[in-house]
Parts: sequence; C-alpha cells; structure tokens
Amino acid sequence: MGPQDRLGALLDGMGCTVCEEHVPVERIRLLARRDDLLFLQVDCPACGSTSLGFVADEPVASEADRLADGTPITSDDVLDMHAFLASWTGDLGGLVRPAAAQRARRAGRADRRTGRSA
Repeated sequence: MGPQDRLGALLDGMGCTVCEEHVPVERIRLLARRDDLLFLQVDCPACGSTSLGFVADEPVASEADRLADGTPITSDDVLDMHAFLASWTGDLGGLVRPAAAQRARRAGRADRRTGRSA
C-alpha cells in the first residue's frame, strides 16, 4: 500500500476544519512524509478553503498511552506557541526537524563552504 492509499484509509470521511463539510480523499494531497508523520493539504470543495495539517501515522491508543502521564497543555502553553509561530521566519522543515539533524546539515554546509571534509 502506497502513501496515498494509506492516506485514504486514514482520512476517509474527514471533515473540513472551516465549514465541517465532508472533504473527499481525492481533495487531500500528501505534501510530505517524515517517519510516522504525514503533512497534508486539504482543499474543501464546499467552501473553497485550503488548509495545511499533519497526521501521525501510528495507532492512536499507543500515542494516548505515551502521553497519558505527561503534563497537560495549558492555555499559557498555547499562547506561548502562538507567539513563537507568529515570529517564526524559517520554513516548515526548520521547525519540525530534530535539532541534531539541523546541526549536522549546517556543519556539512560550513564544510563545503570552507573546503574542509568532516
């Protein structure tokens, strides 16, 4: 089963986040996949809105179990994230990539600029 087929199985019957009307799977486009995360573009035929989102491609129960003992998200957490995202000037990849991968990539670019090998 390919990623687009898996996407259809995950999102069959998805509702629009703006108008809550049904969005057929053919109007949902897989933009990228990284590990167990799918990045999507959702084009609603009812209201004409376009939304971006992501879906974790793993069982919900295991995710719920993993987070069960975590600290609940507070309204302050939401406001902090809102302020952070409002001032973010990078791209989506820079926001979601692990910091170690970013550092390794930066080091590789610096090595290419200086002609050194890692």
